[in-house]
Amino acid sequence: MAKIIEKLGEYLHMKLAKHKDFDSFLDDLTPEERTICMYLKYLLQENFPELRVTWAYGVPYFNGKKRICFFYPASLPYSGITEGVNLGLVKGYLLSNDQQLIHMGQRKEVGYIQIQHPNQIPADTLLEILHEAILLDNHHPPK
Repeated sequence: MAKIIEKLGEYLHMKLAKHKDFDSFLDDLTPEERTICMYLKYLLQENFPELRVTWAYGVPYFNGKKRICFFYPASLPYSGITEGVNLGLVKGYLLSNDQQLIHMGQRKEVGYIQIQHPNQIPADTLLEILHEAILLDNHHPPK
């Protein structure tokens, strides 16, 4: 039984870790997820060009000193949603959440904002949350 669980874990890791660039990532998404991810990427690149993109668990992470946020579409395993894209905030538990958009669920650190349509949440509101996350990253030295 342990061998089967180990093989399943290897399979899931391979499935999640297959994306290493935006083109292959976007190719595997539904048209709606693709539009949301392109919109989020545009917002991040236009407003925070200093952020670097890295890949982990098959999804893009946007990094300053440390990981700040990531995109997790519904079509990927373990998304916890049926449509749209979760904008993951790595240190969501430290953000003010004045907008009441960050959902922690049962998680201790990572918060999510579920976006089902690019126009669902005004860009100004998303940028306000992202700006706070980046300020937090700038004031916490890497460990």
